[in-house]
Amino acid sequence: MGKLSNLKVREWYIYHDKNIINKIDKSLAIKEQARKAHLLRNKYRMQARKLMKDRVLARYLDDNNSNLPFEYYESKYSKQGYTGNLLYEKILEASNRTNKEVNRQLGLMQ
Repeated sequence: MGKLSNLKVREWYIYHDKNIINKIDKSLAIKEQARKAHLLRNKYRMQARKLMKDRVLARYLDDNNSNLPFEYYESKYSKQGYTGNLLYEKILEASNRTNKEVNRQLGLMQ
C-alpha cells in the first residue's frame, strides 16, 4: 500500500488540489464545473490516503473525515446565502482550498 510520509502525501495532495481548477472544462455550465471539481477533490483525497505509509491515520481519516456528497456543499453554501451561479462558483472556489491547520501542523505554510 502506501509508502509516503504524511508530509510527502500532504505535499502531493496540495499540488493536485491546487490544480483542480486547471483540469475543469470552462465551457461547461458552472454547476457542472463545480460538480467535476468536487469529484476530483474527492478522488485526490482518496488517492492521498492510499499513498500514506501511516495506515492507522489513513483508516482514521477514512472513518472520521469521509468525502461528503456534492449536495452537502450545495446546502452548506445555500444556507450562507449563495444562490444560482454564485453558489456553484463558491463550490468551485472551495474545491481547491486545503485545510490550513493540517498544513500548519506539517510545517507547510500557504
